[in-house]
Amino acid sequence: MGANATVGTFIAVVVAHIMVDFMGMSVWPVYKTLAGLDVAKAGWIATVIGMSGTALQPVFGLIADRFGPRRVILLGALLTSFASLLGPLADYQSALDRRLPTLFGLSGFYLVVFVILAAGRLGQDMFHPSGAGLAGSFSARRGSMFLAVFIAVGSIGFGLSQIVFRTAYNNLGHHTEILLIPAAILWAFVWLRCRPAEVPYSERISVIGSLHALRPVAGQILVLFLILAISSGVLTGLFFLMPEFAHEKGYPAWIGQGGAFGLIVFGSTVFMVPMGHLADRIGRRRTLIAMMILSAISYHAIVRLTLPVPAFVLLCIVGGAFLGTVNPLGVAFGQRIAPPKNMSIVSAVLMGWAWCLGSTAPSIVGELYQHLGHNASKTLVLLGAANVVMVMIGFLLPKVTDSTKNRKNGAGPGDKLQKTRIDDQRDSGKMRKSESAGGLTLHAMRGNIKNKYRMIFYDSCQFSVDIQDRLVLCFLHEKAIPYQKNQISESTS
Repeated sequence: MGANATVGTFIAVVVAHIMVDFMGMSVWPVYKTLAGLDVAKAGWIATVIGMSGTALQPVFGLIADRFGPRRVILLGALLTSFASLLGPLADYQSALDRRLPTLFGLSGFYLVVFVILAAGRLGQDMFHPSGAGLAGSFSARRGSMFLAVFIAVGSIGFGLSQIVFRTAYNNLGHHTEILLIPAAILWAFVWLRCRPAEVPYSERISVIGSLHALRPVAGQILVLFLILAISSGVLTGLFFLMPEFAHEKGYPAWIGQGGAFGLIVFGSTVFMVPMGHLADRIGRRRTLIAMMILSAISYHAIVRLTLPVPAFVLLCIVGGAFLGTVNPLGVAFGQRIAPPKNMSIVSAVLMGWAWCLGSTAPSIVGELYQHLGHNASKTLVLLGAANVVMVMIGFLLPKVTDSTKNRKNGAGPGDKLQKTRIDDQRDSGKMRKSESAGGLTLHAMRGNIKNKYRMIFYDSCQFSVDIQDRLVLCFLHEKAIPYQKNQISESTS
């Protein structure tokens, strides 16, 4: 696959992540408040759907590993758009209750809502293993950074979801289905540009073989699983009760109806990519433990303190910087210790089953909220005790060091282009030595000219593929041009 196709695929997957995280279950916390739904019942709906869907993520990860991620990504992105149909249903609650039977304690309205949310959640669970696996395998050397870019850009959609949905719901007479138009445009773009390399049939790994390959690292994956399950559960519970919590603290309505949620996600989005780069530099284990400790401190500061609105806004941004980085760092850590051919299933376990366990948080906080006399602050303080357990488990993480063998076996497209460019520079150096020793032959002149243009080409490809090298584009080409001048002067002499 060429450099342009590789970059196009990565951009398409990132754009799809915006769409997927914008819809699905992301709008449920604010919708339950806007539509005046029962908090406890809404919590149980979120838990049942969340656990059922995320439990299937490893299955979708196996499918992506065996047959390629393109179809899974496209279908998942399509299903999440169904959540835009929730808005108009609020006007037909009584009609749906009359015409549809009651099943499992849910009236007709809640049944329809349940189906729409289940479809959206299924789409999210189909997309994330394939998308994260594809992003993490793009570069073995900078896997944390590329995965952080993937999650950070997706977090933009996640952070805007409640704000945009609330705005459309209030200003368009509950007609949130208008959001299907931009969703269709984004999906068409992903369909055109998402062209990942298909897995050759001879290299496709079976389901049993994929699971068997994880046995040597099962204990390490389990530790990461527990950490990410607790982190996602605490964050999910905070988002679920944020409307009630903000009202109880006396904050403005916009804070509870998507404002605080968006600020926390904004903080995590801004901080996620630098943390991924830092983890690749100083070690993923060390960075992950530090972020767990800081996330626990910032969470308790948010739920325990009553601050002026500007101070609370700043606290949400800073707290989000720590709360939102545990997940991408943990997933990148898991991909680092996993076999290269099992990226998707490892992502599914750490993002699927971990979120599946974390999805119990809405039902837990919903029941606690009712039991504690509708006191959101006490409920969230009790939920925060899980952060202490998470930090303690964090010290069980294995120490992992990069090795040349692992980098070679798991190199992504960006790493291969960079390696080719380095090899070209090495070959050019050898050629200069041979020329100075024995004169310039016709064969050496041809190889010299060929390597000049190959260096310039791979400099451009490296810029296209590796996002980090965008900052040093000018430097690279300034290096290439003097190199040509030196070679011409040597040839003349």
